[in-house]
Amino acid sequence: MKTGKFEMIAAGVFFATLAGAAVAGLQYRNRFTVYNRKFDPEFVDEIEGRIEEIIHAGGDNAEDKGVELILKTGDDLITVHLGPAWYIKHQPEQLKEGDKVLIRGSKTVQNHKDVIIAEWLKRGNYMLRLRFENGHPLWNAWSKD
Repeated sequence: MKTGKFEMIAAGVFFATLAGAAVAGLQYRNRFTVYNRKFDPEFVDEIEGRIEEIIHAGGDNAEDKGVELILKTGDDLITVHLGPAWYIKHQPEQLKEGDKVLIRGSKTVQNHKDVIIAEWLKRGNYMLRLRFENGHPLWNAWSKD
């Protein structure tokens, strides 16, 4: 049985539409991941400190990694989760070790360790916004491309 050009194009369009719907569904589902739910507006605080270390954790390539800060506050070291590396990389200013910052975020526990999931970060006059007050990540409205 011969398949015409029209049928082949229609099948291609069908499968492309199906694949697009599957990707959109996965992206919609991923916005409710455990990590995104860890931000609790009831446990928000502000802390000041100096960036001791900037860590790119998780993921197989640099763009998939998340950015964490090790923040020195007095005698304590606190881990602060900022967001995905691709989002942080596209900000107008970049953070560096030694920067003094003020961070507002939600205190939580991840992997049996106290961490802060940052809502925003201030360094001098620069403000890096990461989440809305309810914890919804700003990068969910962005595209990685």
